[in-house]
Amino acid sequence: MISSSVVLRSLGGMDTTTELPRRPLGRYSYPTSHRVIEIVAVVAYVAFAVAFATRVVGAVSARWGTGTAVGVTVACFAAFVAADFLSGLVHGMCDNLGSVDTPVVGQKFIRSFREHHTDPMDMTRGDFIRVNADNFLACLPVLVPCVVWLDVEGHPYAATFVFSLTLVVIMTNQIHKWAHMPQVPAVVRTLQRSRLILSPEHHQIHHTPPFDTHYCITSGITNGPLAKIGFWPAMMRTCRWLGRR
Repeated sequence: MISSSVVLRSLGGMDTTTELPRRPLGRYSYPTSHRVIEIVAVVAYVAFAVAFATRVVGAVSARWGTGTAVGVTVACFAAFVAADFLSGLVHGMCDNLGSVDTPVVGQKFIRSFREHHTDPMDMTRGDFIRVNADNFLACLPVLVPCVVWLDVEGHPYAATFVFSLTLVVIMTNQIHKWAHMPQVPAVVRTLQRSRLILSPEHHQIHHTPPFDTHYCITSGITNGPLAKIGFWPAMMRTCRWLGRR
């Protein structure tokens, strides 16, 4: 097995102690208006998530039993796998489709993925908001309609799936950040070693030339199966085809 120190050097040898400038709302290098949007997204997600979780817990508790426990476990595991797959799909598309000049998504999403390959350690210098706010924002179009329209009492497992999915998604960038950090809390390293979250050793495969596989960055659980069925080459060919349209 590759040692963590070797992996982390190969994932980017830049100084991780470089500090970002202190601004009115923390340390960040982009416009304050963007920071405000990020903070609003985080606050909005928390508010809607608490409201949704309260309903989900109530619906599940009302019918609790062996069957319900199995259903909730299956829903949570399905969300765990789906979040990993979605992280790879979004990552692959942002790496291979469009550009930083693409309207709407170019500056906000594509740029961060492209710059990550230039300086993989940059994200380790960002605070929680800078690293994770985009995922909070991306979850709102899924979470808000569910809070407003989903019949949670009638579909508790679907609600459990959606809530679990958004929880894992909002943690994805933080998990990705940990995979690039030279030191992480002991509990995080334990989770990495158990393969419940992305490990530096596993993520190294993506950061090895030609950088065309293992795009999933939540747990990496779907990377192997997707590589075996040739998903990544097919996705990249599709991105190139769409880019010519």
